[in-house]
Amino acid sequence: LKKFIQVGSSLEYGSQKSPQKESLSGNSKSNYSKSKSLASKYLLKTFKKHAFPVTIIRLYQIFGPKQDINRFLPIIICSCLKNKRFPCSNGKQYRDFLSVKDLVLAIKKILNNSKTNGEILNIGSGKPEKIKKIITYIKNKIKRGNPQFGKIKLRKDESIKTFPSIDKAKKMIKWSPKFNFYNQIDKLIIYYKKNLIFHT
Repeated sequence: LKKFIQVGSSLEYGSQKSPQKESLSGNSKSNYSKSKSLASKYLLKTFKKHAFPVTIIRLYQIFGPKQDINRFLPIIICSCLKNKRFPCSNGKQYRDFLSVKDLVLAIKKILNNSKTNGEILNIGSGKPEKIKKIITYIKNKIKRGNPQFGKIKLRKDESIKTFPSIDKAKKMIKWSPKFNFYNQIDKLIIYYKKNLIFHT
């Protein structure tokens, strides 16, 4: 085996403050994040013992065409296209979004770089966006939809600002995001306008 990429999650960091830096420490709470964290620890032990060529990538909010409809951006876009009233949080949270195109470029660089073996790399934009700003942008762009801000309460343990440090990825694989977030949102709106029939 020449290379193994473990797709991890930003949730492995638990409540670690942003910008989150690569580490194995973190107070993972959900079963999902715990399973990802245990997998990371096991794979890094295997690298140390047997030189297993693993790189762990920790992803944030990846988006793009054909994404599951139950994810944040498709929900907002499709609700606006259907001119629905839909509940939202107050939108004060900040989250990190990355185009799937940028993720693919990062993976290609990792596959061709043996120096990443045994390493954890954050793959995100490093520039968090405010949720309310995103929802408002989509509503104004489509000119339809009625978001009901404040209808969904934030979880008690919900982080207001979550985003990664991507300095390590920039240095190790000479990678940084190339695709503008709002330009990609515009393209995503066009995609769902054409394919909304498949997502109802």
